Amino acid sequence: MLENIKLTPISGTFINMIVPDTGITNAGLNEWEQDFQMLKYLGFDKIFIIRTEFEQNGKHLSAEDPRSTTWKEDKCLLDMTFRLADKYDLDLYLGGPVSISNLHIGDWHKEVDETKRYYERTVAKYEHHKCFKGIYISLEALPWHFNFLDICIDVLKFVKANYPDKKTFMSPSFYGVKGDYAGRYTPKEWCDIYGRYFYDHVAGLLDYCAPQDTIAGPHCKLGEIEDNGLAEWYTETKKLFDRNNIELWCNVESFQRPFPGHGEGKGYARQSDYRTLYMKLAEATPYVKNIITYDFFSCMSPNTEWGSARRLLARYMEMIGKDPAMIKEIYS
Repeated sequence: MLENIKLTPISGTFINMIVPDTGITNAGLNEWEQDFQMLKYLGFDKIFIIRTEFEQNGKHLSAEDPRSTTWKEDKCLLDMTFRLADKYDLDLYLGGPVSISNLHIGDWHKEVDETKRYYERTVAKYEHHKCFKGIYISLEALPWHFNFLDICIDVLKFVKANYPDKKTFMSPSFYGVKGDYAGRYTPKEWCDIYGRYFYDHVAGLLDYCAPQDTIAGPHCKLGEIEDNGLAEWYTETKKLFDRNNIELWCNVESFQRPFPGHGEGKGYARQSDYRTLYMKLAEATPYVKNIITYDFFSCMSPNTEWGSARRLLARYMEMIGKDPAMIKEIYS
């Protein structure tokens, strides 16, 4: 462990309840309660629901599916998340629906209309919860295709006009693919393009933005730490966000993308190497107001399907000066 480096601890996490792109946990009430207890112990104060409805090829998934709980305390997983966020004093940011069919056929106006109707219904249903503090704009990847930029701008306008008390939040990706998919942007190119075509248009509409750091490898050669490029991303992005009065946060990914040549499938993801997590926290600390992660439940919880998640959590606790013995106490 490097000396004299103080890390900003993670203060929030996404919760991926529907789309199993980082694993299925099959958690019951006891396991969910354990995870929320650990979040509280670690000092987390925010939780972000990445999406609550998802449609692809005419098939719909919903966090309000009454079959998603086997216990009487909650009618569905969305009910449970609001209830536990209230109980453990977490600020909750509600994500919305994503319809892949609308995007594939180019009907982005329909996607906006359906998202507006969703929020009209769902905000009214859950607005009595003290934890309900913000809206997460679920189409956060911001590529050139599918009119994502237009959708996000219109949804942000709707949210601010109708729910002025709710903070707005997004989490796009650093290292974005260029419009021709033949290369990737440099930090300056990314800030210029997305500044002119998106961020300059949502000044005053978007409160917080936590880019996904995406870069996986902590560069080190002959024992000497090498530049991995993240500092330039944070420096340039902060200039852009300051110009548009957007508070810079960071989404430190606690999962790891496949390394070339390891024989892992392109869509395969697993929890991060703890050295990578340490590197990302150290890189983000000087620049950002808050650090969140995608996501504790899939990548750091001892209840997840991956074998080393418990050990990643233990190593993280050591990084921030907390005793890993608490893992055994909570997850006994």
